[in-house]
Amino acid sequence: MRKILLFILVITQISFVAAQSLVVTGNTSFTGNLDTQIAHHLDVKNTSANSITVKCQKTNLTLPAGAESFYCFADNCYGATTSISSSTIIEVGQKISFNNFPSDAAAHSGYYDAFGAAGIAEVQYCFYDVDDTTDETCVIITYSCFDISYDCVNGACIDPGTGTGAYIDSNACKVSCVVAANEEISNLAEISDFFPNPTNDLTYFRFNGTKAQLKIIDILGNNVKEILLNQEGMQKLDLSDMNKGIYFGNLIVNDEVVSIKKLIVK
Repeated sequence: MRKILLFILVITQISFVAAQSLVVTGNTSFTGNLDTQIAHHLDVKNTSANSITVKCQKTNLTLPAGAESFYCFADNCYGATTSISSSTIIEVGQKISFNNFPSDAAAHSGYYDAFGAAGIAEVQYCFYDVDDTTDETCVIITYSCFDISYDCVNGACIDPGTGTGAYIDSNACKVSCVVAANEEISNLAEISDFFPNPTNDLTYFRFNGTKAQLKIIDILGNNVKEILLNQEGMQKLDLSDMNKGIYFGNLIVNDEVVSIKKLIVK
């Protein structure tokens, strides 16, 4: 019987600890650069059956040298060195939020300034019942601030947010992306020279690739013939309906000319 009572007591204690009255929601991870302030908001809701007098405590868990965090709560804003806020009363079922209309003056707003200090900062905000400090809910906000840099990803310049991108200048990245994209396109398909060449009837060529278009263009730039290529291997081109002259076979992939071969019809 004593074992059963002890088990019930343990379960009751665990339930009491887990059943916090304050529910805190909001984004907890942010990325920024070294000279722009990051601002964010946390919503605090009272899920208990009683009104609660609430305070907020800020703790800088990790902070790059020179960076600062500060916040507003309970109708006041606090400097970087202030830890504990003044108090506000949250009624039963009430959620105080910056996003309410109108915004609640007592709502939480957090701010982070890197002031040129690169790195990752972690700041903890704990909201607790003044009359029962064990009734507490904490969240950790992570701020990642680094120099702007760029990587070329799938033809677009993206800031990885870690300061480790291959390019520090967006224009240099864009130029590299264009070159890389063109190289990728040119590697998608290719054709051999036409043979026989010159010819007056049929000519052949080998196509390597998955899908492309071959356009035969005369010396005036007129489009004379178009062929869809979707199978690798030897291809045949009928020239019997074409006039004598010099032509160019333009191989096109994704609307880009990737190869040009000269063709003479005699």
